[in-house]
Amino acid sequence: MDLALDLGDRAADALGAVELHTLGRQQLATAVVRVQGIIDRFTLAHAQMVAEADRMGVWQGTGARSMADWLAGKTNTSYGSASGLLALGETADASPEVAAAVGAGEMSAATAATLHDAITTAPAGADVSSLVKAVKGTGPREARAAASRWKELNSAKQETEEEREDRRYQRRSVRSAPPVDGMVATTVTLPVLQSRQFINAISQVAGKPTEGDERTTEQRLADGLIMLCDAYAKGEVKGGRERPTVLLVFEAESYAGHTDTPARTANGDNIPASVARHLAENAVLQRVLRVGSKILDLGREARLASDDQYRALVARDGGCRWLGCHIPAAWCEIDHLQPYAAGGATDLDSMVLLCSHHHHEKHRPGVQVIGNAHSLLIRLANGTVIDCALRRAQAAA
Repeated sequence: MDLALDLGDRAADALGAVELHTLGRQQLATAVVRVQGIIDRFTLAHAQMVAEADRMGVWQGTGARSMADWLAGKTNTSYGSASGLLALGETADASPEVAAAVGAGEMSAATAATLHDAITTAPAGADVSSLVKAVKGTGPREARAAASRWKELNSAKQETEEEREDRRYQRRSVRSAPPVDGMVATTVTLPVLQSRQFINAISQVAGKPTEGDERTTEQRLADGLIMLCDAYAKGEVKGGRERPTVLLVFEAESYAGHTDTPARTANGDNIPASVARHLAENAVLQRVLRVGSKILDLGREARLASDDQYRALVARDGGCRWLGCHIPAAWCEIDHLQPYAAGGATDLDSMVLLCSHHHHEKHRPGVQVIGNAHSLLIRLANGTVIDCALRRAQAAA
C-alpha cells in the first residue's frame, strides 16, 4: 500500500509540474480528458477503501456519528462529498460490473455513484448488468433517471400496485439548501397528483398575468407561494371547500375496481388505478368516466358531501379523527369509510374528517375499518388498533 501511495504522490507531482502554457490546444484537450479518467480511477479506489474502512468500523469510538462524518472531519470536505464517496464504494463492491466500467473508462465515478440506491437495494434475481450496460457513456443525470426506471421495473415484479404506490409515497419530501446570495433553493418532491394541486393552488393565488407583467411563469409561481405563506402567517388563510381542481379521466371499469387501468390527468400523467380511486373520494378532483371513447359521467356530485354535510362534519369531528392528531378541520379531507367506488354511502354515518397523512394511512394495504363514523376503529396491517371513535366531549357538543 505504501508503494502505491508513493507512486500516486509522484504522479500528482509530475502533473503539477507540467508547464501548461507550452501545450498545444489539441494536446491540452486530450490531457484534460485523460486526467479526468485517471481521477475517476483514483476516486474509485479511494471509495472502495472508504467502504472497507466503514465495514471495519474505523470511525467507531472516535466521536463521529458515521463513516461519512468521520471522513468529512479528517479531510476537511463536506459531509455530502464524503457520503457520495462511501456510496460509490458500496456500489462498486455490490457490482463488479460497475467497478470494471469505471476502471475501463466506460463510466465516470460520478455516474457510478448515482446507481447506489438501485444496485444496493436490487431485489434477488434482478439483472444488474443490464442497468450497467444501459448507463455506460451517460452522465449522472441520465444515469439517475435510468436507475430509477430500472428499480421501478424490477420492484414492480414483486410488489402489488398498492405496495408500489406506498413505496413511492414514502419518498415525499421538502428540502432546502443553504442560503446562497440571499436566496434558498427548496426542492419539493410530491406524488404526481398532489404536485399538480400544489402548482394549481399557487398559480390561482398568483392570478393571471396582467398587461405589462414581465415576470416569468416561475417567478409568478414563486410569488403565489410567498403570498400564500404570508396570508397564513397573518391568520388570513381560512378553511373552505373550494380547492384547486385536477381533472382525472377514468375508464369506468377501472373506477369500479374491476380492472387496474391507470387514470390520466389533463397533463397526461398516468395515475395508478388504486391511487386514483382513493383520491377520487376527496373533493379535489373532477372525474370523467368513460368506456372507450364514450363518456358515461361528468362531474363529481354523486360522491361528494354537500356543503351542509361538510359543515356538519366540521361541527361533529372538529378536525382529524385519528387518535392524537390535532390537524384542524379546515386542513382535513372528507373520507368515505367504505370507498365510494365500492358502494360507500355519502352520508354522515359513513364519512369522517382525516388529515392528508392519516387519510393516506387509512388506505395503506392491509388496513381494516371497523364500525361507523361514531364508533370508528382502524386496524393497521401490523395489528395495531387506532381508536378513532368520537370523544364524549365531541359527541356532546
